[in-house]
Amino acid sequence: MRPYRARHLAPPPTPDSTPDTSSGASRRSVLRGGVLGAAALSTGAAAVATPAANAAGLYGQDVSGWQGEIDWSAQADLGSRFAYVKATEGRSYRSPAFNQQYRGAGNAGLVRGGYHFARPDSGGPEEQVDFFLNNGGGWSDDGITLPGMVDFEAYSGLPRDYGLSQQEMRNWIMAFSTRYRDSVGRRPVLYTNLHWWNDVVGDWTPVNSPLFLASYSSSAPTTLPGRWWAYEMWQYSDSGPFAGDSNLWHGSEAQFESFVSDGDYHAIGI
Repeated sequence: MRPYRARHLAPPPTPDSTPDTSSGASRRSVLRGGVLGAAALSTGAAAVATPAANAAGLYGQDVSGWQGEIDWSAQADLGSRFAYVKATEGRSYRSPAFNQQYRGAGNAGLVRGGYHFARPDSGGPEEQVDFFLNNGGGWSDDGITLPGMVDFEAYSGLPRDYGLSQQEMRNWIMAFSTRYRDSVGRRPVLYTNLHWWNDVVGDWTPVNSPLFLASYSSSAPTTLPGRWWAYEMWQYSDSGPFAGDSNLWHGSEAQFESFVSDGDYHAIGI
């Protein structure tokens, strides 16, 4: 199993605009070149065998400005059914690729939603939720919009815990989740990886919070962070088959439809 690695090395290339240096680069806006998301950081490493090559399931992807304009029809032809698109980071950065990526995914028939990279060192949780919601992170029960997702992980050049104690981090996460729920009617999906969460947040999980777990492997993860006992989505590869990161829904088609459309959806693992 190839372990998950946080990779904050440089801001994504933005030839038509000046990079927003206040936001830096998140894991999802790093060294990704080709349309199938080959990761330059792992040059020379063997590609992870993808579950998509071996089993049926409901597959999707997540993308950011590093992928630029995407041929979404090609992604659908490869079998992608859903897409999370980076919308915002912290309290001021909005992905310049968001509009094209979000609309393109929807036009190709994918269920799509926005995600936010959390920066607990830069602005309060309520402020970041409001910024996210004002820039593509909302949800409605239209059957084609994924609930917003928030990404919690390390950031290059900053302490892993963003300078917060374990209890302060829990409070920050809970405040973000509650503000989002109060705004749209349901809690956000929480994206993380085993080691960051257990090291920084510890043995705790906010109530009714769907888990989107990063674990690059050809076999499904069995050790989960915090108090989760199951996950909704598994990010199994950052090197194909889809643009950006490749993901697998952990459940049935009916459960996925409920996840997308039901404001009363109950997370399967907490």
